[in-house]
Amino acid sequence: MRRRTQWMVYAATAVLGVGALGVATVAAKRYIQHAVLAEPPTELHVTAASDASKKVDALLQQFAYDHLYKADDYVHTAGQQPGIAVLSVTGQTHWQSGVTLVLKVTGHGTERGADGSLITERDAPICFRLQLGPETDDRDNDITCPPTTPLQITKDPSLDGVDNRLPPALRAAGPHEPAVRAALAALHLDPAIHQDVITQNNRVGVALRATQYDCIIIRITTKDVQLWRPSHTQLSPGELPCSAGLALGPEFKTYPH
Repeated sequence: MRRRTQWMVYAATAVLGVGALGVATVAAKRYIQHAVLAEPPTELHVTAASDASKKVDALLQQFAYDHLYKADDYVHTAGQQPGIAVLSVTGQTHWQSGVTLVLKVTGHGTERGADGSLITERDAPICFRLQLGPETDDRDNDITCPPTTPLQITKDPSLDGVDNRLPPALRAAGPHEPAVRAALAALHLDPAIHQDVITQNNRVGVALRATQYDCIIIRITTKDVQLWRPSHTQLSPGELPCSAGLALGPEFKTYPH
């Protein structure tokens, strides 16, 4: 009876050993398959990620330039940049909760042959996570893009390309407010661009403002039309207003020291 019991124990041990070996074999196969699937990124992906990273570098510089500290401001500025979509935002302010942004950035990738000739090129989405505050800023590059629909962010109006169109139109109008207003209307500017026009001492002052820092100041006299774009520093909160009165005052075309 004792020998029979020992035989049964040996048999059970053998079966368990074979089972454990089978589990180990399956695990090894899965590991090998994962290793095969986790291939190094292609040249196309690497170059696209590099291009996208440069866009994020520029965005971070814009954040610092605009002194942004609130989540809504970060999101708005990021949403204005070409090729950048905001997937998610958490937190309220840089200095308290910190703000985390997940961005999907369009990077342009290329693949070249051994002789440097271009084989193929295309755009690819590259995702980033930005941690802004509360104590330090951090950044994760080329993360797995979450299956999230980008936030809908209204694009700001722009005064790009308007400068060259203004002088000939306003010279014909001269320092006559009704004619100036008619000339501005004929330019068909974006309705979101704020227009300010005043008349004083046979001069007309005009201010066109698209955003806080996108502003054109115009002085129209019997002799000429003068345009001025105040600097970013001059248009910072608490500094000069983007107003028609600025066109006719002593600060017109002054520059910060």
